[in-house]
Amino acid sequence: MNLARPDRTLAAEATVTSKGQITLPKRIRQRLGIRTGSRIRFVVDTPGRFQGEPVLYDIEDLWALADQGPRPKRPMTAEDMHAAKIRRKW
Repeated sequence: MNLARPDRTLAAEATVTSKGQITLPKRIRQRLGIRTGSRIRFVVDTPGRFQGEPVLYDIEDLWALADQGPRPKRPMTAEDMHAAKIRRKW
């Protein structure tokens, strides 16, 4: 069920499978630009409430990734950054 709200937010429902999976409704995927292979970060902000957002690797994300491991002795290459993204645990 999709409900358009006057404040331009979008509400939708999904069912959780026995494996704990959900399918994001098409309108939500389209609105957020989520495609096959996209990553989603879930944040629990208060008991019983969570938010989800697409994971976008902007400069702040890359700085956080760089801070996770031992300090490199040289500047990070694009390959180093890619490897850091793979290691990232949200």
